[in-house]
Amino acid sequence: MNIPLLAVIAPTNSQIPPPSLGSMPSLTSLPQALQGASIPQVPQVAPAPLHDIVGPFSFFAYTPMQVIFTLVVFILFLFLLFFGIRKLRQKAPLTPREACLQSLLKIKENLMEGSDDSFGIFVSGLLRGYLGTAFGLAAPRQTTEEFLLSLRDHNRFTPMERESLEAFLVRSDFLKFAHGEASESDRLSLIEAAEEFVRGEIVEQAPKTEEEVVS
Repeated sequence: MNIPLLAVIAPTNSQIPPPSLGSMPSLTSLPQALQGASIPQVPQVAPAPLHDIVGPFSFFAYTPMQVIFTLVVFILFLFLLFFGIRKLRQKAPLTPREACLQSLLKIKENLMEGSDDSFGIFVSGLLRGYLGTAFGLAAPRQTTEEFLLSLRDHNRFTPMERESLEAFLVRSDFLKFAHGEASESDRLSLIEAAEEFVRGEIVEQAPKTEEEVVS
């Protein structure tokens, strides 16, 4: 009969004797056994350093004085900017000559507007006002005769300018007081005479020769 080799070599459970109590170490002998054994040392880790608890950091890194100084500079900048823009928008005041010429131009654009006497009053008032503002003369308060008499001792105007001014005032007085009539060409001629006087474009004419006088 063939018997397996493993069955011969390996004993069965019934063949293994149970361990005896005398061969097992007692619980009291374990500490004594451990005393002779070498226990590996666990490396000690250095404790983390302790820090004091601090409050939250401030994100605003400027002092109150710096804030006040910045606000003052900013307000001053806005102040200068506002008045600078306002000054640029404001037009420079017109000189007496520019104001008079501008008013005469407006009359010329509406040449036949209004009655003849109102036209004479307005044109004469413009030139008299210019003489009073630009030269300090009493033309606005004087009559034509009084004003022309005062010009005799006034060296500001040339004889030709005085003649032109006298002709202008006499023609305007004719419209104002005599209720004279003025055509479109008459009105235009009166305005152009005032413009020439204000601009200073009246040129002294050369004296006529004997041949021109005879002719």
